[in-house]
Amino acid sequence: MQQNLTDKIYNELDMIRLLSRISKFVVSSDNEVIKEDSFNLIFKDIENRCWQIAEWVEEMCNNKIRQDW
Repeated sequence: MQQNLTDKIYNELDMIRLLSRISKFVVSSDNEVIKEDSFNLIFKDIENRCWQIAEWVEEMCNNKIRQDW
């Protein structure tokens, strides 16, 4: 269970890294429509992934506390 959560967290962090790279492309784009639409989507997705990671870390901590009892 613990390893499964760790793997999920690493996968989400990899996706956040990828989204960061995509955002660099968006910044360099000359098309204003791409910038407006893409930034909203990218940052919303990153925010959702960060919340998910926070929930998994909390779950891991709760599992650790239960194991220590």
